[in-house]
Amino acid sequence: MKKELFLSSIAAATIAPAPFFATERAATEKPNVLLLVVDDWGANDLSLTGSRFYETPNVDRLCRQSTCFSNGYVAYPRSVPSRYALFTGLHCARPQPFTKRGSDDRKVTRESPCMAEPFKASGYETMFIGKWHLATDDCMPQDKGFDINIGGGHAGATKSYFSPYDKDLHGKSGNAKERPIEGMDDALPGEYLTDYMGRKVVDYINRDHDKPFFIACCFYAVHTPLQAKEADIEPFRQKRERLGLTDDSFRPEEAGETKVQQNHPVYAGMIKSVDDAIGQMMNALEQRGLRENTIVILISDNGGLSSRGNKREVATSNAPFKAGKGHLYDGGIRVPFAVLLPDQRKGRVSEVPASSLDIFPTLVDLCGLTLDREYTFDGLSLRPELEGRKNRIADRKLYWHKADERPVSTGDYISSAMLCGNYKLLDFYLQNRVELYDVSKDPSESVNIAAEHPEIVKRMMSDLNAWRADLNVHMATPDTPKHDDKVVKTTRSSQPR
Repeated sequence: MKKELFLSSIAAATIAPAPFFATERAATEKPNVLLLVVDDWGANDLSLTGSRFYETPNVDRLCRQSTCFSNGYVAYPRSVPSRYALFTGLHCARPQPFTKRGSDDRKVTRESPCMAEPFKASGYETMFIGKWHLATDDCMPQDKGFDINIGGGHAGATKSYFSPYDKDLHGKSGNAKERPIEGMDDALPGEYLTDYMGRKVVDYINRDHDKPFFIACCFYAVHTPLQAKEADIEPFRQKRERLGLTDDSFRPEEAGETKVQQNHPVYAGMIKSVDDAIGQMMNALEQRGLRENTIVILISDNGGLSSRGNKREVATSNAPFKAGKGHLYDGGIRVPFAVLLPDQRKGRVSEVPASSLDIFPTLVDLCGLTLDREYTFDGLSLRPELEGRKNRIADRKLYWHKADERPVSTGDYISSAMLCGNYKLLDFYLQNRVELYDVSKDPSESVNIAAEHPEIVKRMMSDLNAWRADLNVHMATPDTPKHDDKVVKTTRSSQPR
């Protein structure tokens, strides 16, 4: 995130972290959990972190009450591996036996750990709604600890954001690449998908609960197709003109090019809908008297869609961070990441490196979950950091690995990466190319200092190689097939008229 803007915007609310259990009642009850995952949402796609085009008042309010990780990362810059890591607590670089050659896709199987299972074993009601994208034909969210599953399955994107969601704007059904979305047949005619999801979560919160609940709300937004309600688009068309924003412009980057400014009215409207839905959920928690005993976690699955290798439509700019979805530069893996503890009202900013891999062990720790099996977590519990206690998180190292690339669709190459203190190393191992950045001084990763610091490169490469060997990661070879050997068609961005 834009560190100075982020720190100053939240500074008024930053005193000390609120204690986790703020009341005697809360100390004797397990907290509810609301996990919010936005799709393809960049670190700077909110007004709190400096966007002058997008508007996110509800998210900003949530963040100002929360612990916000200004160095929040995901385990992978694309949806499926990233979500696998989040829900299993296992790094997506760990291979699965059935993984296709040249693919980093992972699935949650009957043998996989899953976040919902220990919640259910600990007496929680569990609900999933939205994008799962981790299913196998014999294993869906309801088979992995979720009592309720609305819309979660094989699908990685909706055909249309307007009900019925499996027909595009021209009325065509199906999708050559995606399975249909199931379990959302009760949507109102033409109901916007994000509105539908917000309504269903609010309805669930408003039920009478005799058990604590765990809700995983995984928005299909703001993933393509870029579609928003006309009432949400028009104000941003006017704002774009008022701000004097130009038509799209791009700069060369990696295998393609990257969008250099935030100016897409439809995408802005999609962000507004997500913000509205989150605001409605938070209001429901307040009105039901549940806010003081609910943990809320907000994160994206990867950086914003800003890069391309062809002429596809892209959504946003992640500047000052480099590149976007698909890349191991910070634009692809650095995301909004906030944790709100029960009864916490005063926010704080943490600069320690935090990972989506930390969410599962953190919730086990905070909620005192009964583990129904032996778990191996590749992340750490953030509870000590959330409570302002000394911990080992600040000195940790983070690792990433890609055995897949999409030079045509998102302009990225096969690579591995490592973050250690202020230094970030990228190993484009098929190209015999190593890059080193001091991200504290160069957040844009624009000046490769590898040649100036051979000892740092040597030490970090040794650590990276040891990590890859320990996890037995799949190393791509020069003849590994590329994911996208054909041109990706441009996405239509509009609303049914």
